[in-house]
Amino acid sequence: MKGVEDDMKNLVKICLIPFLLWVGTFHCVLAEVNINNQQQMIQKLKAQGIVPDNVYFQHDFLNFLNNKYSVPEKELFSSLVNLETKPKMYKMAIQNIAQVKLNKNYQYNDVWQRKRNIIEILYPTDSFQSLADGVYFYTLDEHKQLHKQASFKEVFELPCYLRIEKKHGIVVSIQKRPLSTINHYHYDYWQNHNLKNLKIELYDNDHNIIYSSEVFFDEDTGLMTKAIRKNIKSGNSVIESYIRQDGIYAIDDYFDNQGIKTNHVIRYEKPKHIENQILNKNGKVVKTKKYEPEEIFDSQKDLDEPYPYNKLIMNVQKSNALLTDTMFEQSIGDNTITILAAIVDL
Repeated sequence: MKGVEDDMKNLVKICLIPFLLWVGTFHCVLAEVNINNQQQMIQKLKAQGIVPDNVYFQHDFLNFLNNKYSVPEKELFSSLVNLETKPKMYKMAIQNIAQVKLNKNYQYNDVWQRKRNIIEILYPTDSFQSLADGVYFYTLDEHKQLHKQASFKEVFELPCYLRIEKKHGIVVSIQKRPLSTINHYHYDYWQNHNLKNLKIELYDNDHNIIYSSEVFFDEDTGLMTKAIRKNIKSGNSVIESYIRQDGIYAIDDYFDNQGIKTNHVIRYEKPKHIENQILNKNGKVVKTKKYEPEEIFDSQKDLDEPYPYNKLIMNVQKSNALLTDTMFEQSIGDNTITILAAIVDL
């Protein structure tokens, strides 16, 4: 019997060794393919005259946690001219333009991303009758007076602006474009060009930081090792530690604005589930739940529209259906919170 067991063990070893060699070879080949792809993209950027540390602009930037996306694939522009007229942005009714800087290895280094909702509005056309055909930009002061701006560059960073378009002598579109998010990303890299550190800051319309996050990565594997997230307004924070062993993927510790730990969350991989330990002020577990703690920050909520733009009426017939549905849901959500608060007060 012992001989049979030994034979089985040897068979497993014989089968396992080629498999492990194949896995190692596959990962090496995949890494080499990624490096080659990045080298091709870098050569393309150089051919376009893109140089490190200069400011460029890009449509539809996506934050990344994987090093293979650290070199720009999408086209970079040296100026803002014509960037706000991209037809594709009308499908989602979102304008997404980022200012980017690359490091000496042509990897993303510093990124300022501004997203705007594109909202058709009902507005008197009298002020625009004398305009020739084309696209124009205006701002409104606190007295609702129109002010014409020279170009898109003048309104790019503003909390909101109006966009007017005329064709064949007719005003065909009047839009307000309020900022929905202002995100700042800063990427640092190890000597081997793998991601080392990512800092994220979210801002309000007055350029105050309202949320921050810092993510740390392993030098060799490129995997996340730790993340620290904080809601600047509430003071609540989370420290996420990525374990990836003994069936545990990560452990999250939640803290209130006094720095007192309120939740200890264990995230299991197999089977995938969580254990949310609720703590008292002395750090003792008083309750255990199977659902997530309340998020410390609502990243889906748009920035508030500034006055007087928030008083302008949406042209529902011409606005994107997805946007109108989203705004309706947000309105319902805000009203629900107000109603619940009123009930609690009673």
